[in-house]
Amino acid sequence: MTEYVTGLEMLDRHQVEPQLSTGSPELDQLVGGIQRGLFYFFYGDKALMETLFQHMTVQALASNSRGKPIVVYMLLGNYRKERTNLGLEELAELMEDSGFHMWEALKRVQIFTASSADQQVLLVEGLIRLLMEEDNVSLVIVRGIYKLARDDPRIRNRHVVYEEIQSSINSLRNICAEKRIPIVASGRDSEAKTKRKPMPESSLFLRHCANVIIYLRKRGRDSKYNRAFLIDHPLKPLGSVEYHYSVDFKLGRETKPFRMSYQEMVDKLRKEFQDPLRSENRRTAFDQLVLAWSDELGAMSYAESFKMLDLMLLVSMLENRSLLEKLSDRLESLDRRVSRLEDACM
Repeated sequence: MTEYVTGLEMLDRHQVEPQLSTGSPELDQLVGGIQRGLFYFFYGDKALMETLFQHMTVQALASNSRGKPIVVYMLLGNYRKERTNLGLEELAELMEDSGFHMWEALKRVQIFTASSADQQVLLVEGLIRLLMEEDNVSLVIVRGIYKLARDDPRIRNRHVVYEEIQSSINSLRNICAEKRIPIVASGRDSEAKTKRKPMPESSLFLRHCANVIIYLRKRGRDSKYNRAFLIDHPLKPLGSVEYHYSVDFKLGRETKPFRMSYQEMVDKLRKEFQDPLRSENRRTAFDQLVLAWSDELGAMSYAESFKMLDLMLLVSMLENRSLLEKLSDRLESLDRRVSRLEDACM
């Protein structure tokens, strides 16, 4: 059963408990951060949702008092109607920019997918099993929480589809509230575009379940940033704000020594890149590059603003340039000797 709390108790929790960040200082101020156990419903342009959830995923991966948390990311949608992509390349780049080790961080993002309403119900069972194994889930994201109510391939018995969607929403909300995990969901605009702030494509049940509702609108002609409208919140006054995202370059930074990070990268490159190379000469050339990298490890450790692979590539280019200079000097010396011999023979 979901715990019932008074308004005063909710206010006390809001002031005491640490909140997750959306990645945007303006959005955080508008909604008061992402509080544990609440249900946040964002709706608007699909691209705005994708960018928001990428930043929220990275923010939720930061270490907390229980260690390194896990983020649950649910992708809902019938690909025959409209594709829903995770934007994995952009997410990985944002992770690296925020100081995370990309592969380690991606392993802590658990992805669930559903392409029909009955599969959306099964996601609840998957979440329950995950929560039995993992006690440090920091965030549950649901992309297109009401999408399958319209895009489910079953044409007949639509009332069954709506019941399944409603059941899954209610179960997700109750589980996350009980475990004190924030749930953040997205939805599309309604088809009616007559209003400046359109209603979401959702049911009254969903709008009643959500604790906080925010509409995101694309940047206007005279606006510098996109705009967020706070439609409903139990504690914060309603309003709007232009928002942008800021990247905390030390968010996932650990105290791991640079030399250890370098050695881990070399080991991965040997396993995933050098070993599959077909040319023996190229495999040998890789070993020569490792020697060059190791010789300049001190210089690489000082260049903190660059990524590890960028530094290794830079040293490789310098090594190649150095070898070319040596070969050029040698060729010039040989050319002078040949010229002297030709002059002597004439």
